[in-house]
Amino acid sequence: MQKPASPTTPELDLLVAAEPDLVDRIFDYILADPAMSLALQKIDVQVGECGVRKLKDAVRSEFAGEKVWVNKREKVAQAVLRMFNGRNATEVARRLHISRATVYRVIKQAGPGPG
Repeated sequence: MQKPASPTTPELDLLVAAEPDLVDRIFDYILADPAMSLALQKIDVQVGECGVRKLKDAVRSEFAGEKVWVNKREKVAQAVLRMFNGRNATEVARRLHISRATVYRVIKQAGPGPG
C-alpha cells in the first residue's frame, strides 16, 4: 500500500528558502572561514553527509523559543556619531532607544572630531 503524500506548503517553502533563519546565517559565517569549513567537512565524513545539518538541528532544538540579544554596538555607535550635533543627546538617545549615558560614552570613545 502506498503511503499518502504529505501536504505541500509551497508558500512556506518559499519563505524558508528566501529568508534563512539565524542558525543558517551563523553557520554561513562559520563556513566562510576556511579552517572552520574544513573542520565541519571532517565532521561530515565522521558522522555522515548530514553532519552539519544535524548540528544545525541540535542548535535549533537547544535554543528553540528563546529570545536572544545580539550586540549591535558598532551600528549604534555609527548612528550616534551620524546623528549627534553636540547638543541633541536626549533626542539621539530617544530615537535610538538607548540611554543618554550611552550617547555620551560613544562620543567619548570616538575621541575628538575633525577640526
